Amino acid sequence: MATQKNNKQPTRQGANNRSSSDSYYISPPDAVVDKTNEHGQIIFLICLIVLMLILPLFLYLMASMYFNMLVVQEENKRQQAIVRRLIIQLEEKK
Repeated sequence: MATQKNNKQPTRQGANNRSSSDSYYISPPDAVVDKTNEHGQIIFLICLIVLMLILPLFLYLMASMYFNMLVVQEENKRQQAIVRRLIIQLEEKK
């Protein structure tokens, strides 16, 4: 029995995953591919150029934000030192 070939062909499934005969099977349409699509290449080049223009602007924005944060941190340290000095002076006066 193990040597007998199974002559049963797989059936295709129709709508709602119900098993049906091949007479209800609708084959998918043939895909039409235009390999000489220059429109897509132009769009790709435009997107690439736009990204190359936006990337330096984005990097500049990030760098300016970083340096502004450093300036704010330094100013915060100076103000904390002044406040500590004033607190110490007030405690000495008491």
